[in-house]
This record gives sequence, C-alpha cells and structure tokens, in this order.
Amino acid sequence: MSAASGELRLEPVSLALQPDEQATTFWLSNTGREPLQAQVRVFSWTQDDGGEVLAPTRDVAVSPPLLEVPPLGRQRVRVVRLAADPPFAETAYRLVVDELPQTAAAAGEQPLLRYSIPVFLLPVPAPAGPLLSARIEEDASGQRLLRLENSGDRHARVAALRYIGTGGRRHELAPSLAGYVLAGRYKHWPLPEDAGRPPYGRFEAEVNGQAQVLVPAADLLSGR
Repeated sequence: MSAASGELRLEPVSLALQPDEQATTFWLSNTGREPLQAQVRVFSWTQDDGGEVLAPTRDVAVSPPLLEVPPLGRQRVRVVRLAADPPFAETAYRLVVDELPQTAAAAGEQPLLRYSIPVFLLPVPAPAGPLLSARIEEDASGQRLLRLENSGDRHARVAALRYIGTGGRRHELAPSLAGYVLAGRYKHWPLPEDAGRPPYGRFEAEVNGQAQVLVPAADLLSGR
C-alpha cells in the first residue's frame, strides 16, 4: 500500500521491525516533473487521555533525514533501531515526512504537505494481539464519545468504524481508516447525536483487517 497526496507518495504506509531486524526501508516517490525536497523525522508515539502524544526519541533514527526526490523517481529512506536488543513490549513511533518549499528548505518556512506513518518495534516473545472493549463516555460539554480500550499487547488498526443503532440504522464514524489504538491504551471517537443510546446498539469495525463486533455492556456506560 502507498500514501499519496499530490506528487509525493510514501510506500509502505506502516512499518514493523521484527526482533531480529535492526533496520527497515520505506520509499518516497515523486510522480511530478519537478524535484521534491523532503525532511524525515521520527518521534516516539503514545496515547494519553484518548489523544495522540509525540515526543523526540533517540531509540530510532532515519537516514537520510533531508533528501531530494528526482522527477519521476524515488528515494530510499532507512529506519534504524539504535538499541542492540529488541524491546520487552511492542513500542510505537511515528515517521513524519514534510514536503519542503523548493527555494527555502532550510529557511524555516512551513512545509507544503505533511505525512505521518506508524512504525512498530516488535518484542520477544511475539505479541498475542489486540483485545478491544467499548465504553460510552461523556466529556465536560456533554458530547458522547466512543472509547475503545486495548488491553492486549499489540496495536489495533481500526478501519470502517460504524455504529449500528436500533432498527439497524447505520452511523458511519470513520468509513476508511479510523486510527490506531496502541497496546495498553485507549482512543476516543465522537458519537453522532442521533446515534441512540447503547446498550441497544453495537459497533462494527475492521481490526487489523478482521471484522469485529463490539457491544458496550450496560455496566460500561460512564460519565466523565
């Protein structure tokens, strides 16, 4: 799979380093007829209070961090694990790729476009998999939220997320990629006002490519 917007393409759209791998590769492709300037950075990635948190890291490096992609060409970027030993638990990172202005790649101008792809370092032994549960919460403003909590030891890639209410009415929350729920973390999605009141409905999603149904039990309804 590849991520594309305009003339810059990234492939693949996610990376995983096995415990015996020290490095992996992804590609930046230029489908246009002018050279592209790009900057690649890597951040540690976690989730706190249902939101995304990125922070600088010295555990993983990229090479090269600054590059030019020729017209109708592509450039390889290596992602290198700096620690000698694999982690004890799955750890997550984000590669952030900025397409820079042609004339001022080093002048502090805002990037033209920004892309982000996940990177996972896998532990020994291999993780068993995600384990999701659903809860309905309310924020301070009264907005109802779906909380997906992952008590497993591997990330969950959530796509095609929808709520099926009474009478079989479908409410699309994220028709394509909804996002990731990291191991031991949770993530929020706002619910439509007319989505009805669980436990009289259910949520459906593709989790790591597999169809899954999540029904919030009555004792999992909570206010915040």
